Amino acid sequence: MVLYIWGRGPGRQIKMDASARQILSLAAALLLGGCAVLPGGRAPAPVEAPAPAPAAAAAGEEEPPADPLMYHILVGEIAGQRDALDVAVRHYLEAARLARDPRVAARATRIAVYARRQAGAIAAAERWVALAPGDLDARQTLAILYVRTGRTDDALAQLREVLKAGGERAFDTVAAVLAREKDRERALAVMDRLRREAATRPEAHLAYARLALHAGKSEAALAAADEALHRRPAWTEALLVRARALVRLDRRDEALADLRRGAHARPKDWRLGLAYARMLVEARRFDEARAEFSRLNALRPDDPDVIHALGLLAIEARDWDAAVRYLGRLYAMGKRRDEAAYFLGSIFETRKRYDEALRWFGRVQRGEYRLDAQVRIARVRARKGDMAGARALLKAMRRQHPALAVRLFLAEGEILAEHKRHREALALYTRALAKLPDNPDLLYARALVAEKLDRLDLVEADLRRILAKDPDNVHALNALGYTLADRTDRYQEALRYIRRALELKPDNAAIIDSMGWVQYRLGNYELALKYLRRARELSNDPEIAAHLGEVLWVMGDRPAARQVWESALKESPESEILRRVLRRFLK
Repeated sequence: MVLYIWGRGPGRQIKMDASARQILSLAAALLLGGCAVLPGGRAPAPVEAPAPAPAAAAAGEEEPPADPLMYHILVGEIAGQRDALDVAVRHYLEAARLARDPRVAARATRIAVYARRQAGAIAAAERWVALAPGDLDARQTLAILYVRTGRTDDALAQLREVLKAGGERAFDTVAAVLAREKDRERALAVMDRLRREAATRPEAHLAYARLALHAGKSEAALAAADEALHRRPAWTEALLVRARALVRLDRRDEALADLRRGAHARPKDWRLGLAYARMLVEARRFDEARAEFSRLNALRPDDPDVIHALGLLAIEARDWDAAVRYLGRLYAMGKRRDEAAYFLGSIFETRKRYDEALRWFGRVQRGEYRLDAQVRIARVRARKGDMAGARALLKAMRRQHPALAVRLFLAEGEILAEHKRHREALALYTRALAKLPDNPDLLYARALVAEKLDRLDLVEADLRRILAKDPDNVHALNALGYTLADRTDRYQEALRYIRRALELKPDNAAIIDSMGWVQYRLGNYELALKYLRRARELSNDPEIAAHLGEVLWVMGDRPAARQVWESALKESPESEILRRVLRRFLK
């Protein structure tokens, strides 16, 4: 259904969709070569209040238009250009009544819909169907208008005609039409009546299941998908819809089991295998996902989506050689080149092969990865010893992209902090805050750097400035609470901040770690252990491991503490906090 009809704004040029141009061409042809003005050389009547033409001209009165159809079309178009929508609808409805061409009625319908004149839209659509009974767009449009106005039986009559003429995918077509409706309950009720009338047809139940999913009715969708599978066992389309319904119902394991059985029973069913592999990724079962994508890759060695997935899964597994192989192949194929180049740059940066990292980041030309690639180039330059060049690049980027100034200041500050140039980072953030006062991201970043310099007064001041404007800022609550717990003896005050942060984000590993740490400081070792173990389950952050090991050590379970620290050190061999805690306890 066309929603864009005319241009907008002062001094605009006339803009019309293809339908409007066809209508005006048709109207011009009706004039048989005449000009587009009324008899006597006068322009059409003013659109603000066009008077209906009299039935016959009287002495001294204006003559009726030579061609009423042309008159109503032109006045309707000009009225639309001037935002006189009531006038446009009225004239186009009259044009639709006079015309024998369904294009005029279709145009009248779209204008009335655009103007939100439901009665006029229904009248025009009824005329459209009368002139072109075999036009499925006309019947679908009229059905939707009937649904919107509660005329369910009339809507069903039109949709039955669509189903008769719509072919094999007719039920899907009807479901897609009904899915556009805001009143999802009403649309679903209409679809339910249609599928009950065709109860023996599996495609009717599947179409209903799709619409039910769209309407948020997962239980109804599952039941309908089951009915479709009962009537057409092992139907891939129905299995996929059933799996989506199960996921919505938090029954992901059951969905995965169904897809696994289907994929193994029909190993060459590409859509089923791909859906199974993607759901494994969603479930974060990366090893299984990688195996399934490898199987799919054997079926279609040149499928870019599978190669892309294998590349990212290899990164997740830290299998750098495989990741380079897959992503390099993707780049060579000319598919997702910017993304492939970005991740290749990231891999070589991680492996400290900085020249190769710079080469790949430099190949990212456009899209969402372009800016990040430039920031990564600055970071790699700094790691190669060119801090001045890195900072100059970020400064130039701030001039080029002033709207991204905060993000680029943060990137520069992080690079300085990484190289232990905390005083310079503090000065940078202070300059940035002079330009962007009270920006919460800059205040938070400055607080983190200030903590490294033992400027606890500034840490507390900046975090409180954030909380003054946003009392539920989770990051500020957690950072202030943790700092007070770790660097002062204000444990009860720290506990209040951390408790509030945990209420807002109960599954956040960093906040759970903070709660464990403040409980340790308060002497509640068993409670601390409970929180820290939970945090470690959620995250491999070495700081969490350092805290957990310390609590275990203090509680007397030194073998368990050593095991936690050694395991974390294998995962993060360069972690300073782990090395610091090991020096303290394993002298």
